[in-house]
Amino acid sequence: MNSANQMIDDEAIPTTDQRVSCNGGGGPLGHPQVWLTLGTDGEVICPYCSRRYVLAGTEDDA
Repeated sequence: MNSANQMIDDEAIPTTDQRVSCNGGGGPLGHPQVWLTLGTDGEVICPYCSRRYVLAGTEDDA
């Protein structure tokens, strides 16, 4: 795995919403906009770019 993908995997994006949209960051490196629903564990991973979205307050503040 390259360092750019590793950075995305290690950094969760906090949200207060149960549904989030992801476009991979837009621009030439982006992907079609998709809407994702957080699971019962309070997180969801984009199937295109592997960005991880977590419900605010559920991620350890290490």
